[in-house]
Amino acid sequence: MKRFLILSVLLVFSLPVGFSIAGCKGTNPNNYCNKSGFGYGLKTNQVASITLPGNTTGISLAFGQTSQLGSPTAENCLGTPETVAQYNYGTTNLNLVDVSSTGALCGGTWNRHSPGGIPDFTICTAPTAAAIASGCSGTTCVVQMTASGDGVTSNTVPVWVHPSVTTIQLSVANPTTGAAGYQGCLSQNQTSQLDAVAFVSTNPTTPFCAPAGTPTAPDCSAAIPDCACNLGHFTYTPVSGSIASIDQYGVATAHQPGSTAVTAAIANVSSTAGNLYTCPPASISLQIPSTIPSTDNGTVGVVTPGTAVPLTTTVIDTQGNQITGLALDYSSTNPLEISVGSGGSVSTTFPSTAAITAVCNPPTCNPSLITQIGQLGTGLPISSNSVRLTSTGRSSTYLWMASPQSDFFEAVDLTTGTIGSPIKLPYIPNSMVLDRGGNTLYFGNYRELMEFNASTNSLTKEDTTVPGVVLAVSPDSTTVVIADQLRQVIYLYTVSSSTHTTIGGLGTSAQFSPDGKTLYVVGPGDATGNGLYIHNTLTGWSVYPNPFVPGINACDPTKLDNRASAPFCSPDVAVTIPSEGAFISGLDALNPTQGTSARGFCPNTNLAADLFYPIAATGLPTTDHLTASTDRLHILGANPAGLTDIFLGTAAAPGVPIESSPDTPLYNGTCLREDANGTPDANAVNGLLFPTTPVATALSATAASIASIDQVVASPDSTIAFVTYAAPAGAVSPVLPAYTLSPNFGEAGTLNAVKLTGAATSPIAGTFSPDNTIFFVGTTGDNLVHFIDVPSLTDTKQINPGIVDPNGIPVPIQFFAVKPRPTT
Repeated sequence: MKRFLILSVLLVFSLPVGFSIAGCKGTNPNNYCNKSGFGYGLKTNQVASITLPGNTTGISLAFGQTSQLGSPTAENCLGTPETVAQYNYGTTNLNLVDVSSTGALCGGTWNRHSPGGIPDFTICTAPTAAAIASGCSGTTCVVQMTASGDGVTSNTVPVWVHPSVTTIQLSVANPTTGAAGYQGCLSQNQTSQLDAVAFVSTNPTTPFCAPAGTPTAPDCSAAIPDCACNLGHFTYTPVSGSIASIDQYGVATAHQPGSTAVTAAIANVSSTAGNLYTCPPASISLQIPSTIPSTDNGTVGVVTPGTAVPLTTTVIDTQGNQITGLALDYSSTNPLEISVGSGGSVSTTFPSTAAITAVCNPPTCNPSLITQIGQLGTGLPISSNSVRLTSTGRSSTYLWMASPQSDFFEAVDLTTGTIGSPIKLPYIPNSMVLDRGGNTLYFGNYRELMEFNASTNSLTKEDTTVPGVVLAVSPDSTTVVIADQLRQVIYLYTVSSSTHTTIGGLGTSAQFSPDGKTLYVVGPGDATGNGLYIHNTLTGWSVYPNPFVPGINACDPTKLDNRASAPFCSPDVAVTIPSEGAFISGLDALNPTQGTSARGFCPNTNLAADLFYPIAATGLPTTDHLTASTDRLHILGANPAGLTDIFLGTAAAPGVPIESSPDTPLYNGTCLREDANGTPDANAVNGLLFPTTPVATALSATAASIASIDQVVASPDSTIAFVTYAAPAGAVSPVLPAYTLSPNFGEAGTLNAVKLTGAATSPIAGTFSPDNTIFFVGTTGDNLVHFIDVPSLTDTKQINPGIVDPNGIPVPIQFFAVKPRPTT
């Protein structure tokens, strides 16, 4: 019975306990980081880790300098951010690097409990000599910083503390060497470790280095044996991020060709410490797609109008590696008929022939600081080969005609053949130029610039701020070149804003490079002796002494306002295609035994000498007027004695210029290979020379009497050229010289005489139709315009423009402009 009683008592007391356990809410293991069993330890909503930024790079502080730790971040064990109400910051050496409650750092010690109401943590005092001696290992003083909160401590962040930095120097490790001998440049996507050294105020002659990699694995002894690694981590910033990028560890990655200055910084001290070079193009190759029949290794093709031609562009750099994504300038010699887009896609609209080229042209491609032009090939324009496309068929033409002796001009739509009424100009023009888009006609006069809409033939603007002769319009139709030959001022007129910039000089002829980046203006020499003016978008204006000894048709500034032959006075300029240089007519004043000369671009780093465009070809016959063929093989020049066909390149490499030799005399292509201090610079690249083979042909075989040459006009397809000229008073020479170019290098072409019908005495001006089938030529004697059929070289038609002078007397046409007219 006693046992039963005891058992009953135990049962009574145990039941509530059992009921209590069964009735309580159980523990959820998902609330804990350790989910085994019922879960225990750290919960998922508690701080598990704290990250203090800067653990891979650290912080560099000069003695007495202040900085700020990065903001810590906290996470739970699931990787989700958590909030810490208050962080506490720790330092392993309070006497070397002090830290405030907000993470403000002091390279020494902060003021604490300062009297006089001075706020705490506002004055940083450099560490004492005793603190440096006890806390540093040799010349290296590094302190570890932490942040803690909610019972968790962060990673450590090293802080280097040192004397103040005075100067920084950059070293770029570029071990590669290309087949062409270029050293020290990075190919696209290649990387290089940057190294820097700093000099401190207490030891201004010994270099101090930052780690090349992580702070725990410094690597400075290999590159700089005498370097003491105790300053911390450098940060690097390229001036041009498109050239290269640099990560937090100082690893540079090349993107686009060119050179850029690099700024290195440490301890709040920065310096433009060096330059980084990425490899420029060594070659740019254009090819017609295989779907289009082509010849000459895929560079000459025939298409029908309306056919799109996506050219293939291959760029190889100086290390032999391919470059992609370049900002190339594509250009067409006949953009209205055969245009090319920014990516090299060609659109054929009308029958014509055009040469398509691509140029890597600074500053949009292969840019460089002006003091670094030519270093390892950066800062230089690089041209491609030319692709020649012929769009077949025939089209009609809009034709504009004017004369420097009349205040009227005439417009003819050759589809209908109807000659309208002459259009009145405000003043008698001394020039007429149609922009490359076929939208605006520009007439020059010594009182104002006159602009006419080419669609309506109506006057749209008169600008008295830019009087003079219209010499050229840029390929993109944005800039007009005007020379006030009376006042000897050259204007660059911006069409969109009607504003202009000027340079003093006497200009008689001007031509843009196909990409529009370089403008060449020549003249017979002004009062200061200058006669060559070159404007480049990167280098600005370059002015050179007069390279021209006046010839038969040289401009006389005292007679330009009333001289009928003024539009064709010399000297003249012809730009090579692609735009590697320019040829200038006349005699070389620097070497009077030489005739026509050429200028090429020079990567000269000696700015005081200003020889960016040295002479690149000499020993050529004297000429009055010049033109360049679109196939880059010929410069055609003429004077009253004859025509000269100047073949470019060599028989082995026709059309290809060569790099000039350092041993070549100064005015024969040499670039001054010196830095700003006059020190020879082995990394500078020479300019270009044009190997030439001149072949002369006498014009007397076709024209019995020539007083002066007016023009040499080459066909867009580089097959034929016509020479226009003025005959002496009373002479009768009713023929037009036609020179058919030879397909063989160094071989003279064929000279023919086109018989002009009627009472013509001399052909004084002309232009080709866009489809190359007709040459329009204005003549004296009859004051008509003759249509020369190019395939048969016959005078097939004549029209009377009806242009008269102020006295009502008919005058010959000396200005022509054409654009294609659709026939459907």
